[in-house]
Amino acid sequence: MKTKLIVVGVSLAMLLLFTGCPKRAGVDDLRGFAARAARLGLWNEARLRWEQALELSPGDPGLLNNIAVASEALGDYERARELYQRAAEAAPGAEEIRENLLDFGKTHRDAFNDKETGADEPATGDGGDIDDDASE
Repeated sequence: MKTKLIVVGVSLAMLLLFTGCPKRAGVDDLRGFAARAARLGLWNEARLRWEQALELSPGDPGLLNNIAVASEALGDYERARELYQRAAEAAPGAEEIRENLLDFGKTHRDAFNDKETGADEPATGDGGDIDDDASE
């Protein structure tokens, strides 16, 4: 466990050294940094960087999707659902985003069942795909 934490810490430090200061970076730099952090399982870091990128590019469906994936991985299902839906509305033709929303709904259907009316929320996945087209 201690060794894993050291490896993760060293990996993050190397990411910071090789990518520069992400706080001053552009959208593409932030996307790339976040995607690399997500691949290392550093979901808080990934979500933070995608949120910073979203401030620079409001409404970007890929960023909304990625923040939803990170939120889901962190157990923030309400936020994940909201963001998956916003991403799907912003890019109705984006198959990957639509699939993430559907998978989320299948996985978390019980958590969002309307107890008073018995109506289910629209289907929405666990382990959604990250949109990292601009990250490499």
